[in-house]
Amino acid sequence: GTRDRHPKVSLHVPAYAEPHEVVIATQDALARLRYPNFEVLVIDNNTEDPGLWRPVETHSRRLGERFRFFHVAPLPGAKAGALNFALRQTAPDAELVGVVDSDYQAEPDFLERLVGYFDDPKMGFVQTPHDYRGWQDSLYQRMCYWEYRRFFETTMVSFNEWDAAITVGTMCVIRRKALEEAGGWAEWCLTEDSELAVRIHALGYSGVYLTTTFGRGLIPETFEGYKR
Repeated sequence: GTRDRHPKVSLHVPAYAEPHEVVIATQDALARLRYPNFEVLVIDNNTEDPGLWRPVETHSRRLGERFRFFHVAPLPGAKAGALNFALRQTAPDAELVGVVDSDYQAEPDFLERLVGYFDDPKMGFVQTPHDYRGWQDSLYQRMCYWEYRRFFETTMVSFNEWDAAITVGTMCVIRRKALEEAGGWAEWCLTEDSELAVRIHALGYSGVYLTTTFGRGLIPETFEGYKR
């Protein structure tokens, strides 16, 4: 069905020392979203090499006024710090905040399929699976892929049954009011994404986990990267 109301979504893309081709592909995917009312904030925190972030800044301008780029250094708090910074820059009329990791290419229907859940004023967030591209040709990455899958197809589904869904840091949409009431992202916490969900539930909001993939990222190419 068609919607008569399209609440504004502010999409936050935290980036740190990523190859610019990867972040630009993420931006291009977001530019193709079939949703009429959103903005994209790319927050590059603490990347030292301007060769990595300058092309992303230039590309943001090319994509038009709905895209904004910030290079912030020094910025404490790692990813949570970048997301809190983005929250302070968010358009005043944005009702929802989405988080998309800088290597994730969102599907064109990502927002149009999710905003309807927020018609319920008690809905605090909607989380979709982590999923990946380009893993099929490496035995190591295939093993990682199935390891990740098990969590998303069992644990996350079970949490959802008990209205205890959690946010997991990318490909999620959060009610801005809930995010702000909960105090934003916890900069002290390594798993700031899931910790936030606990505080949002504590405020009386629900969360939902969907099993449909709406975007795919990259699996770290080495075990060192995976461990990190």
